[in-house]
Amino acid sequence: MISKNPVRVMMLWCPGWSVLAARLVQGIAADQALALTDRGIVVACSAAARLEGVTTGLRVRQAQHRCPDLIVLPHDVVAEARAFEPMLRAVEEKIPNVHVVRPGLAAVRAQGAGRFYGSERAAAHSLLEHLHRFTEHELRLPVDLRIAVADGLFTAEQAACSSSATDPLTIIPAGDSPAFLAGLPVAVACDKKLDNLLQRMGIRTLGDLAKLPRGQVHARFGATGLRAHQLACGEDAPVLSPRVVPPELGMHVAFDPPAAEIDRVVSRCEPAAAGFAQLLTRSALICTEIRVTIQLEPDALFERLWRHPWQFGKVEVLDRIRWQLEDLASEASTVDDDSLGASVLSVQVLPESVDDAEHHAQGLWGDRPDEKVEHTLTNLQHRLGHEAVLTSTVTGGRLLHERRVLRPWGDALPTLRERRVEQPWPGTVPGPAPATVFTSAGQVQVLTATGEPVTVDERGAVSGIPAWLRLPADRRRIEQWAGPWPIRQRWWRKVRQLNRFQLVDNSSSAWLLLADGSTWFAEARYD
Repeated sequence: MISKNPVRVMMLWCPGWSVLAARLVQGIAADQALALTDRGIVVACSAAARLEGVTTGLRVRQAQHRCPDLIVLPHDVVAEARAFEPMLRAVEEKIPNVHVVRPGLAAVRAQGAGRFYGSERAAAHSLLEHLHRFTEHELRLPVDLRIAVADGLFTAEQAACSSSATDPLTIIPAGDSPAFLAGLPVAVACDKKLDNLLQRMGIRTLGDLAKLPRGQVHARFGATGLRAHQLACGEDAPVLSPRVVPPELGMHVAFDPPAAEIDRVVSRCEPAAAGFAQLLTRSALICTEIRVTIQLEPDALFERLWRHPWQFGKVEVLDRIRWQLEDLASEASTVDDDSLGASVLSVQVLPESVDDAEHHAQGLWGDRPDEKVEHTLTNLQHRLGHEAVLTSTVTGGRLLHERRVLRPWGDALPTLRERRVEQPWPGTVPGPAPATVFTSAGQVQVLTATGEPVTVDERGAVSGIPAWLRLPADRRRIEQWAGPWPIRQRWWRKVRQLNRFQLVDNSSSAWLLLADGSTWFAEARYD
């Protein structure tokens, strides 16, 4: 039975929001062909790309074949949600308690808004006009907006999708949901598997599905079929959950007039950075990841995600802003080292990863470097630059130089998943790892007892017994040796075939060598 008092929902829909959000974040012009991909498949594309024959569902290579100038970006749901946040705040200025369905689609209760503005249509028109003014003055981009009012979220969403740019407002009277939904395909109310099954049975519209007895549909298709039948009959009783607005933890500094010097920008950001750090402390929060967005004249945006192994404070935030500005200055290739080549309109810092401070309390013996060491390294980095002081960690890999990852001091090291240490890595170094790994493998010679070079063929067989190791400075007798261990990697790139050997010379020094046919390299030494 249809509820006598259905929930009236006012739905706001922004068609093509994924592409619009990518344009806002990346600063891409509207006339450029753009495609968003997920796992190699196009999931959204711009109007310019569609004119070139690009459609959703294509593989990236097929899309690029149809449109060689296509800009391909990964589908970033987090960036879409972040770009949709100003739109939600604009809606809340007119109607409170916004329920976010997904980025680009939001709903509010129509009953209260209709009473306040006089009718549902008047409330929808007022919201639409307000959002058009907001997008024109704030986003400075034409945004296609559609609003629908209907019983329940499902019917309201379908009504919004059925509207057009020339008629962006659709109102389905209360109780008319079954009649409106009857002509829609069953695919809108069920998954692909059930849709295929219903299509083979000749049930192609929601009206056809609604005519079937509900008990038989439930018995034949289970809970999925029951839910689809309820939606086809217009029996949607949603629970609208107003979004919880998080506390404003970020900082935003606007420059009027715009600033073009790095020191001036950083000094203007110092009070805001101090307030940002104090607010985190008062909220008993720890921030380990921030996003710094710098807006330059006329409308260029430069974003960067910064991570910290412990927490961000005032000094750490200011350092990241300075380093990002220095990167922009280096790209601008200006004569003055302190000039950016373009004026800064605003600097925004948003926390991306926040946790309770109690979860990061230090243990009895501490869990971070000594305070004096940390202070010294931070000062060095502040004077010499972001990339001047590095820390290292071990990651997965076959060659030893691939297993060392260097990160600037203060940046978070790769996670265990990113390091891939637990993967098998066939051909890696057996036994304990060597203590000294050379920055670049130096060429050496391995000779037989008669002085002939030792070679290794494609099957790993040596041409003779290694007896002498000739280093750049001296010549040593080989007492023991083991190998080869073939290193098989990236066969599709046709890289050189390497074999790894271990040997001990007459001075009790142990070496790790790489052999490429007749050429030998010293990769590391066991100390």
